[in-house]
Amino acid sequence: MNMEKNSSLLPACALFERFGSRWALLALFALRDRKVLRFSELVRNIPGGISERMLAATVRDLEQAGLVARKVYPEVPPRVEYRLTPKGESLVPLLEQLFEWAEKNA
Repeated sequence: MNMEKNSSLLPACALFERFGSRWALLALFALRDRKVLRFSELVRNIPGGISERMLAATVRDLEQAGLVARKVYPEVPPRVEYRLTPKGESLVPLLEQLFEWAEKNA
């Protein structure tokens, strides 16, 4: 394959690497449905029984990618809310197509 063609695949490869776990896709989809969720609500809204530790790592990765915003309120105990960023919201139509394709071709 031509090097120019390979370099055009790099952004897509990086995206798939980011979603190497089903949890990232499910977290984005849960936030799409609810807009803003507290951490415990996010745990409950992700099917398949994600552990709190795995969810914390997943949302941290999504936050670093600029897809999820995290807001911490100075309360005791601390309240933490998550929402999609505009960049994350722009991914939602593609995720919906991916899930539709998976349903049709399962």
